[in-house]
Amino acid sequence: MVLSFTPLINRISESRSILLVSHNRPDGDAIGSLVGLGLLLEGAGKVVRMVNADPVPESLAFLPASARVEEPVSGIGGGHDLMISLDSAGLDRIADSVWQLRDGVDLINIDHHVSNTDYGDLNYVDRDAPATGQIISELANAADWVITPDIAGNLYAAISTDTGSFRYPSTSSETYEIAGQLVRCGVDVGEINRQLYDSFPLRRVEVMREMLSELRIEADGQCASVSLPLRVTRELGLKTGDTEGVVDLIRSIDSVIVAVFFEELPDGKIRVSSRSKDERYGVGDICNVFGGGGHTLAAGARLSGPLEAAEDLFLAEVTRRLREN
Repeated sequence: MVLSFTPLINRISESRSILLVSHNRPDGDAIGSLVGLGLLLEGAGKVVRMVNADPVPESLAFLPASARVEEPVSGIGGGHDLMISLDSAGLDRIADSVWQLRDGVDLINIDHHVSNTDYGDLNYVDRDAPATGQIISELANAADWVITPDIAGNLYAAISTDTGSFRYPSTSSETYEIAGQLVRCGVDVGEINRQLYDSFPLRRVEVMREMLSELRIEADGQCASVSLPLRVTRELGLKTGDTEGVVDLIRSIDSVIVAVFFEELPDGKIRVSSRSKDERYGVGDICNVFGGGGHTLAAGARLSGPLEAAEDLFLAEVTRRLREN
């Protein structure tokens, strides 16, 4: 199916006030796309509110206008006539407190995840795109919206973080062309990369040290995993975003094909984040077994605790897949 931006542009043009939302525990693509699109729509004359159930991670607070992202307080979206969800594969990726703000209006779903359930009244899901930020950039070009330096910075961050700084296989020639356009629009590449990749609080290094001390290697070196008990999260005073990159770090071990990060949550659930280097061992399929999803090479799931049992269960499935092929 050939995707077209025309229905989105037409529906947006009919709206006066728009509520934008993105997934819980937002990453660079979620925040960059949320704020980038919000500023684009304001430039097009729309009234915009940007909402997420969780605060902007400290590591992304440098992004222009990121302070505009609000918590889902009752009445915050009153009067809007359209809602747009960004970078969210399913309804369950966004908190109920956010959905309660919908107020019966149409929903546009813009995303790039293979596992997206097409839950919107209008869906634009490009499963070949490496980041939702790339889709928003393409939408801006199609709609002839002006990309200011602040918008360009947010969209560049969205694309850079979700492509692993342009390292992942999903990065295409179009991705580089769009990044080049954003740089021409005013992105300071050196500064934004310094903020994204070379400016971490000490507690982030401390949690890395803690987890790596318990590194598990399975399947003859083909699987590596680390875990974060809730106890450590509390002891170090960790914040959202402090564990970003740990799964990519252990994935970089030369013999490793699949890398997994387990995080114990306050509700007793275990959040699983997984990466693969080889499409023959897709972590999307593995996470689907446990009710999760994502991409072939990057996916996640939620398992019941305790932590050790969840580790053993998930890693047994990973090991089985690795040994079958």
